[in-house]
Amino acid sequence: MTTGESRKRPGVVTFSVVLMYIGGIAQILLGILTIFLRYTPEAQSGGIALPITLLGAGMILFGLLVIGLASGVARGSEAARRGATAVMLLGLAFAVLDLIIAGDNDWSAVISQSVATVAVLVPLWIGRGRRYFETR
Repeated sequence: MTTGESRKRPGVVTFSVVLMYIGGIAQILLGILTIFLRYTPEAQSGGIALPITLLGAGMILFGLLVIGLASGVARGSEAARRGATAVMLLGLAFAVLDLIIAGDNDWSAVISQSVATVAVLVPLWIGRGRRYFETR
């Protein structure tokens, strides 16, 4: 991207990209911490070390996917914008599914995922962000 092109990117798209990078990095760090949980005595004695490791690896890969999508969104890729939309909506669906399955009435994950989804997707699909992708 040349210097002239970087000035054309609306701030709202940059805001979404930064949020996606933060979310992706956080997901990677949580995946690493999850992998370390395999060494707890409960995981060792319960025989769940392998599933914990696989879950952590999946979290790391998901974080890398989000970072890759953020990079594509920053370049104005329509496919990355659609991919980011799918990932955010899928995350929201999983949060709602977790609320239903857990049955503990803990809405915090649904609320935080809803806020993150709105904060990332609205700038990409409305106003100057939408026009940014139309010119590509």
